[in-house]
Amino acid sequence: MREATIATSLLIDFLGFLGRRGLAAETVCRAAQIDPAWVDEPNSRVPAAAMERLWAAAERLTGDADLGLHSAESYNPGALSIVGYVILSCRTAGEALERLARYAPLLNEGLQVRVEHKQDTTICRFGAADDLDSYLRRSPRQAIETLAAGIVLTLGRLATRPPVPIAVSFQHAAPASIVEHARLFGPVVRFDQPDNAVVYATSALAAGMLSADPALLEVFEGDARRRLEQLKSHGAVSGRVQSIVGARLKGEVPSLAVIASELAMSERSVQRSLTEESTSYREIVDDVRKDLALSHLSRPGATAADVAFLLGFSEPSAFTRAFRRWTGSSPSQFRCA
Repeated sequence: MREATIATSLLIDFLGFLGRRGLAAETVCRAAQIDPAWVDEPNSRVPAAAMERLWAAAERLTGDADLGLHSAESYNPGALSIVGYVILSCRTAGEALERLARYAPLLNEGLQVRVEHKQDTTICRFGAADDLDSYLRRSPRQAIETLAAGIVLTLGRLATRPPVPIAVSFQHAAPASIVEHARLFGPVVRFDQPDNAVVYATSALAAGMLSADPALLEVFEGDARRRLEQLKSHGAVSGRVQSIVGARLKGEVPSLAVIASELAMSERSVQRSLTEESTSYREIVDDVRKDLALSHLSRPGATAADVAFLLGFSEPSAFTRAFRRWTGSSPSQFRCA
């Protein structure tokens, strides 16, 4: 069974959370046997086992038994990358929940999220995917509790009328103390249940999202669909090329020759493989630039000129034209949205 992968941005965000609690990234990476160089490659993916080691090391170093809940309270929406942008742009809380279920594998390939509607309730169930080797089968508690808290907190912060869950259930046994669970979820939290789930009254999920933007949703979701298809064909040349470009795009666009060398392939073989996968090197570079641009511009203090340089554009005006083509708005308009 193939091992699942996770978005490196999740790992980076978690290291940032631990840093705010006084743990240096180098210390945590060493304890978790993780390559510190990964933090320089936010657009790549890493084996899920790395996150399993990171959870274990972080819990040991912090002594915090409720680390998953606390990390969910301080997460950066930018860590969700394109999935985060899709969720932020959704029209309603219910639509946001549906999109999370659809694109969850982009965050954690070993995670399966399903949304079901029964009479007047909407049930969001989540757990390990059936066909991949994932730490969610072996040590699920922290990651599963992070997801549940992330759903409740995100919808609570972003909906015009914050929906309140009518049930929150976990398959794992109750920890020694559930004080923090009760604080975040209220009295509706239960353990040793058949499913991991967050349940809402369907009517509560009709609330609008404060950041709703249908035009941007169309752009972001188109990108998310393409990335999901690439992930499903894991190991295909296009997916490997995309990961390498994301890691090497720092001030200049890596040449196809550089990429081919890293893949131990000829340039012609790479081009032929990309054509067979209905894409091209130029299209992949454009997709990676777009994703990185959205990520960089979501950070405080980032300027269009800085991002243009980082992404290898010859001048800021060229970046602005590309950004308008990607999103329909200028970088400054995007930052103000």
